[in-house]
Amino acid sequence: MTFDTEHMDLPSDAPWDEKPGESHVAQGDIDTIPEREITQEDLSRTADDETNWLLFGGAYENQRHTPAEHITPDNVDQLELEWRIDLAPPQALEPNPSHEFQGSPLVVDGDPPIMYTTVGADQLYALNARTGEKLWEHYYEPAVGYSEDAPPAERGPAVYGDTVYKSTLDLGVLAVDRYTGETEWYYNGAAAYRGEVAEDLIHEELQWVRERGSTSSFPPLIYDGTLLKGSFGGEFGVSGFFDAIDLEGNPQWRFNMTPSEEWVGESWRHGGGTAWASAAIEPESGTVIVPSANPGPWYGTVRPGYNPFTCGKVGIDIESGEYQWHYQDSPHDWWDYDSPSPPIVFREEADGEETRFAAWPGKTGWVYTVNMETGQLHQRSEEYVQHVNTFSLPPYDDIDSAEWMMPHLTGGTNPQPSSFDPNTRTMVVKGANEPMALSWYEEEYEAGERYMGMDIVGGDPPEDIEEPDEPTLNAEEVAEGEDPHLEAEVDEGEGDNGESTNGEDGDASGRPAYPPEWNGAIGVIAGIDPYTGDVKWQEWYDWSNYHPRGGSFTTPTGLAFAGTPNGVMAAYDVESGDRLAEFEVGDHGVDGAPISWVDPHEEKQYIAMPAGGGHHTDVELGTTLAVFSLEM
Repeated sequence: MTFDTEHMDLPSDAPWDEKPGESHVAQGDIDTIPEREITQEDLSRTADDETNWLLFGGAYENQRHTPAEHITPDNVDQLELEWRIDLAPPQALEPNPSHEFQGSPLVVDGDPPIMYTTVGADQLYALNARTGEKLWEHYYEPAVGYSEDAPPAERGPAVYGDTVYKSTLDLGVLAVDRYTGETEWYYNGAAAYRGEVAEDLIHEELQWVRERGSTSSFPPLIYDGTLLKGSFGGEFGVSGFFDAIDLEGNPQWRFNMTPSEEWVGESWRHGGGTAWASAAIEPESGTVIVPSANPGPWYGTVRPGYNPFTCGKVGIDIESGEYQWHYQDSPHDWWDYDSPSPPIVFREEADGEETRFAAWPGKTGWVYTVNMETGQLHQRSEEYVQHVNTFSLPPYDDIDSAEWMMPHLTGGTNPQPSSFDPNTRTMVVKGANEPMALSWYEEEYEAGERYMGMDIVGGDPPEDIEEPDEPTLNAEEVAEGEDPHLEAEVDEGEGDNGESTNGEDGDASGRPAYPPEWNGAIGVIAGIDPYTGDVKWQEWYDWSNYHPRGGSFTTPTGLAFAGTPNGVMAAYDVESGDRLAEFEVGDHGVDGAPISWVDPHEEKQYIAMPAGGGHHTDVELGTTLAVFSLEM
C-alpha cells in the first residue's frame, strides 16, 4: 500500500529565529569544562565508546546498551554511591514548581567528564560528572507559561560540536554554548502552522499553558548536519508535524503527520498525530523512525478511516523528508493507545538473510516488531500486561454502563524508553497494568482548549489489600492469586447482581470496583525477545506501588539497570529477570532513564540514575540525580 504525503509549507517570512520566551543563566566554575568538539563520527560511534554517552538512546539505534564490561553479576553489589544532588529549584529563578524528572543525561568524555541534563520545566544543567558540581544552569521561561499543578516532563538534551540543544515548551529548540550556558540561537517551531505565518511569534492555535502530557520535551536528534524535532498537543486538537532544521536553526522540511490526502474532509486539521517522543535512526538507510501520538479528538465519529499516521511509528527519509513506511498499533484509535515509547533498531537473521528490524512496546501492551525496509509486521509479542475487553468501543455519554477494559490509557508502555541486550536478544520493557472505563461525548474544537470528548474512570484498589513487606510480586503467584502480599482475592468473578464477590461493592451502576480478571498488580518490568515475541520474565508491582516508569540500560555482562517506584535502582539478570542488587536513590519514585560511562582518569565505571516525579502521589516529590561507581 502506498500513501500520498505532503510537506507542510515553511513560509520564508515566518519569525523562525525569534525567541518568544526569556532565558536566565547562572554560572559556576565554567573554566573546568574541557574544550572538546563533538563530531558526527563521535555520535556515530558512541555505542562502541565506553567513555561517553552522547545520544538519548545510547546510540542512533536506541538500544541503551553500554559497551563497558567492568560491572558484572559477580561485583554489581559492590557499587557505591559517588554523589547525589537535588536539581531544583534553580539558582536562576525561584520559586520553581514541582517537576517531572523522566530524562536521560548525556556525558561528554574529558578530564573531567561533563554531564548535561534537564529537569522540567525548561531547565538545562552542566555538571561535573565526577562530583555533581553545578557548572552552569540555563532556565528558559516559556512565553505561554506552564502549569504549576502538573508541570511538564523534561527528558534530556542533545549535543554536537560546542553546543548543547534542548526542546522547549514553546515548540522550539534552544541552542546553548556548552562551555558557558549562554544562548547561541533559537528555532521557533510555532512561527508557522499549517502553512500560515503566526501573527505574533507563536501561532494562535499553538498557545496554551503547558502541562504534563502535552509537551514536546524529548531531546532533538542530530544526524549528518540535520536536527530532527517533533511536535506536541494531541489533546488540544493540533495537526502534528515533524521538523528537520539545520545546525544554524534554519527550517529544512516539515513532515505532515496528518496528511490531508489520507484523511476524510477537514478532519486532518485537528487530527493529532503529534510526534512528541524520541525517535530512532537506522543509519544504513538514513531513515528516522518517528513515534506518533493519538488522533484527535479521542472519539472517532468525526474522523472516519484509519487516521494514518497516528498511534504507531512512521519511517521518514532524513535527507528529503519523504515518507518511507508506517505501522499503526491502534488504527482509528478510540482509547488513547498512542505509541510514544521510543523504538529500538536491531539486526537478526531471517529467512537466511541478515534483516534490520524496528521494535517497540505500545500502550496496547504488546511489543511490535517490523521490517525496517518495509514497515511490515514481523511479529506482535505475547502480552506483557493484561488484556480485558481491549478495543471495545466506549458507549455514548454513559460512563456508568461502560465496561472495564485493560490496558489503561497510561499503558502498556507510555514514554518509557526500553533497552535491548543484543547478546541475549532481550528487550527490557516497563508497563502499567491498570483498568479503565470510557464513554464519549461530542465536543467542539476551540483553540487552546482540550479537544478530547471522553470521560475516563479508573479502577479502585481493593480496600483490604495488605501492605507488602517487599515491593515486588512473583508473576506465577500473582497469576494464581496466592501472593502473600495480596489479602484480597481479585479473580473470583462477579455475583449475580453485578457486584464483585471479593468484598468490593462497586459503584452505583453495579459495575464492580475493578475487573474480576485483574491479577492484583498495577505494573510490571518484563524481559521480552522482540524477534520471537516471547516474554522471558516479569516482575510485578501491586496496588501499594505506582507502576514503574522511566527507562533502563543493559550491559555486555548480562545486566540490566532500571529504576522502580520504590525509590531504588535495581540490577537484574537481563535474561532471567532475577534481581541481583538494589541501590537507594531517593524517597520518591525513580522515573528517569539511567546511563553509564567509564572515566579512565579515575579508573571507574559510573552509573547515573535520575529520579523523581509528580506521578507518585503517595510519596515525596523530588528531582534527585544519583551517581554510583565501581573501581575497575
